[in-house]
Amino acid sequence: MAHGRYRRMSLIVALASLSLLLPQVLRADPFLARLDCVSIQASVLEVGGSFGVTIEVLRDALREGLNTHVRHLKIEPSCPDRIFYKVFLERFSAGPVDGFFGHVALTVTRKAIFRDTALLSTARAWDEESYLQGTKDKAKTSVLDQLNRHLTQFASDYRAANK
Repeated sequence: MAHGRYRRMSLIVALASLSLLLPQVLRADPFLARLDCVSIQASVLEVGGSFGVTIEVLRDALREGLNTHVRHLKIEPSCPDRIFYKVFLERFSAGPVDGFFGHVALTVTRKAIFRDTALLSTARAWDEESYLQGTKDKAKTSVLDQLNRHLTQFASDYRAANK
């Protein structure tokens, strides 16, 4: 009887280990399907000093990143679906260290109709966020590098949903 349990446990462990070795199946996000256009929005909150990250810098980086990563997606100010990059940065000083920490989030929202009430609203379709930290002189670069990483992931998910 103990031998049977041992074999079952061995089989379970072997199957679990095998699943780690198999390639991950790319699942398309259904909320990104048929997304034809987006409007661009950005916000930034800097506490304790300026890091050189402005709304204009973020909008330009979003526009450039979308044109690079997702060429088929139209950027239109009147589009009800939007891509929004939010940045929060705070400065800190500890002895000789002059640094920052913060949070960034890239979100795609789409128009939505709630089935129960037939009300038109917006809903989050995709998002990704990260925390940042470093020396003050690297804040702007860190924010823009992270935006590029998020846009790369968005582009991958977008392509999978729109094959």
